[in-house]
Amino acid sequence: MISLLRGWFRTLRIFHASLAALAIAITGCAGASVTPGPSTPASTVASSRPARIVLQNFAFQPSQITESSAPGARVMNALSSSSAEQRQDKIGEEAADALGAETAKQLGDLGFTVVRADNATQLANGDLLVTGKFVNVDEGNRLRRLVIGFGAGASKLDTQVNVYRINDGARQPVLDFTTHADSGHIPGAALTMGAGAAAQGGATAGMVAANAGVGGAKSYSSTVTFLSNKTAEQISNYMSQYFAQQGWISPDQARKAKVTQAD
Repeated sequence: MISLLRGWFRTLRIFHASLAALAIAITGCAGASVTPGPSTPASTVASSRPARIVLQNFAFQPSQITESSAPGARVMNALSSSSAEQRQDKIGEEAADALGAETAKQLGDLGFTVVRADNATQLANGDLLVTGKFVNVDEGNRLRRLVIGFGAGASKLDTQVNVYRINDGARQPVLDFTTHADSGHIPGAALTMGAGAAAQGGATAGMVAANAGVGGAKSYSSTVTFLSNKTAEQISNYMSQYFAQQGWISPDQARKAKVTQAD
């Protein structure tokens, strides 16, 4: 009996991993945006190019993390030896690491020296400090996202971002903004292939990718990683516009961010 349960559990894990990869592969309509916060008067901001950008991993609370609500995920969690808080911590850490790595890469591509901070990192005068927190990380429901689509079971990731200039040991506000990313509103397998095909297990990765028109899409380890990378792009794009205004980079290096206004 124990052997049978282990075999079933392994099969469920493989199916769940395949479903996760498929859900990521068809997120072509997924995206992220930036909403500016209160502006900082230009006169209070030092105009010299920073010698380095110090990037802190974004903070999170387990209560802000929502695990996948798909049936397979719920069964796997019920059979797991880890607690809900441990799994939420793992999801948050994955999001923070992915966001930090991609933001560092994007800002480095603009020609800046970027340091990912740890407990030993000392801030110096003139540093530009990028910090923030996750407001909401929701894995959504992969099965509903795949079968129904149009936003059903969508995964979401929201952050608060703060950028400071270090001046005489104090943090001088430069930028503050929020970001939002989600898995989009693309049709699900039930509509792209017919409900019967989806119900009978006909929703293979190749078939859905072909129907969604996203064959050859970049592979990510999870939807959270995917949305973290999309968020990092918007963070760096929005910051690049500020850098160009300050004369730290040339105008043609500035990237376009998807900017929305607060309600």
